[in-house]
Amino acid sequence: MEDQDVTHSNLESIINASALLHSIDMMGVGLAITDPHLKDNPLVYVNKGFEKITGYTREEVLMRNPRFLQGEETNKGHLKVIHQAILEGRTATVTIRNYKKDGSAFWNQFIISPIMDNEGQPIYFIGLQFDVTQEVEERNASSEQIRQLSNFDPVTGLLNMNRFRELMHAELSTTEAEKKTAAVLRVNLDRFRYINESYGESAGNELLGMVAERLRRSFSESTPICRSFADEFIVLLSGISDPLLIHTTAVELHDTLKLPYVLSGEELQIGFGMGISIYPDDGPDETQLLKHAELALKEAKAEALNGPHYFDYYLMDKLLERVTIEKKMARALAEGQFELHYQPKVDSLSVTLTGYEALLRWKDPVQGNIPPNTFIPIAEDTGFIVELGEWVMWEACRANKRWQDAGLPKLPISVNVSAIQFRHPNFLRTVEKVLAKTGLEPRYLELEVTESLLNNPVLIKETLVELQDRGISLSVDDFGTGYSSINYLKSLPLQVLKIDRAFIQETPSSVRDSSLLQSIIHLGKSLGMTVLAEGVETKEQFEFLQQIGCDQVQGYYYSRPLDETAMQKLLESWREQLLSK
Repeated sequence: MEDQDVTHSNLESIINASALLHSIDMMGVGLAITDPHLKDNPLVYVNKGFEKITGYTREEVLMRNPRFLQGEETNKGHLKVIHQAILEGRTATVTIRNYKKDGSAFWNQFIISPIMDNEGQPIYFIGLQFDVTQEVEERNASSEQIRQLSNFDPVTGLLNMNRFRELMHAELSTTEAEKKTAAVLRVNLDRFRYINESYGESAGNELLGMVAERLRRSFSESTPICRSFADEFIVLLSGISDPLLIHTTAVELHDTLKLPYVLSGEELQIGFGMGISIYPDDGPDETQLLKHAELALKEAKAEALNGPHYFDYYLMDKLLERVTIEKKMARALAEGQFELHYQPKVDSLSVTLTGYEALLRWKDPVQGNIPPNTFIPIAEDTGFIVELGEWVMWEACRANKRWQDAGLPKLPISVNVSAIQFRHPNFLRTVEKVLAKTGLEPRYLELEVTESLLNNPVLIKETLVELQDRGISLSVDDFGTGYSSINYLKSLPLQVLKIDRAFIQETPSSVRDSSLLQSIIHLGKSLGMTVLAEGVETKEQFEFLQQIGCDQVQGYYYSRPLDETAMQKLLESWREQLLSK
């Protein structure tokens, strides 16, 4: 033992005399030497760098095994690398989590290497310590940021779609093994685009955050929830023993989400649709379940259904029909399968013709007549409505001009304009080109815009003013269905208010509907607008509208929509009446 102490003393003397190790001290690098020939391979030398990094003095650590630097979170695999290097007498490098004397952790980039004797056997092990805590934490923070960007939605903090699908795949495997059931709930907010346009994108993001928070509070922390699209969220319920729990949960979520939201100091009621698919009945994997929940959601939105809506396989038939129509529309337009019919409008007091509306019809050679409420929403979803709407405008203006040139009464023709078509950057130029090429005077063209478009007055006012300045008449179609602000009606250059047929159907038998209808007519007149009632089908309805001061009517009571030949005959008959007076 005395000889060993002399050896250690000589070693320390050699180390202290080394200019190289002095430089290591100056750099703050820790240096430690252990003696494998002593019991437990203790430390026999540490430098000032070791003391600075660990907080231990050399007196506290000499003749101790350096395992006192380890803790609960020290990686056992890293320790195994060091132990194996000692056993095999070779060099190894690890970055290991160690602990200082005060208990705080640090990241130690540790290099261990043997000092060999003349026979190639290790007589000491030398270890270099580099405190790389800052670098590791920065790298970990960067990795966490990358993980967040890779797996989570930056606006709501919910899962993104890719990560959600990964978790869903795993959850469905577990659910299958346990012979339980699962459900996909898809939620889509109504009119979210209008929130962004009216209140600004930051307010829209704030609303998304509030919806996300309600979703989190409604489910356990382990429930996968994602924001899959701008205004759409998906929840996966898995491992369910009682299928009735799915409906109970969906109803509770519906009630939670429909509570008012406070945005920019205003209390708002946000509508939404909810579609649900159930595993394994509606699909064996995540792809089919997500798709089927989406179909149920679209059905809920299209039919304005209140509450959870479940997937049914008849929706697949509807999807097939939609895909078929989508594929056929462009060819149908090129092959002349579309045509216009015209529905007359009359003055309610004199019953004189005041104009007519162009209505699009599609006569498919295989399916026959395809209703507008079937193909127009698809055209809007695909963007084909822009091309189709332009064709309608050309055909309507050509027909009107042709009839005028034939000496028939000069009356305005109404053309419906989709919100997508209206917002198109070339819309105004298209209208100007159509009028210029057909030669139709602008005063004989009336453009009908949907009420929902009025909720974005800043975006549409300039275009409406431009159209009015050119002498084109503007009307609000289907008034009463789009929740527009009365202030918008007052501030926008609109001349005609068309009351939706829903307000006409039960009049005059319904006191409530009759009172509401009178109020709408009074509103329109107080704003200086011409008021027209759509969907007038009976003599009683017509006479009631006469009595309460409605300006014009349109509907089956006077005339069904007419094809071009029948409309021309009506105009000819009307001309004869005018000439006979």
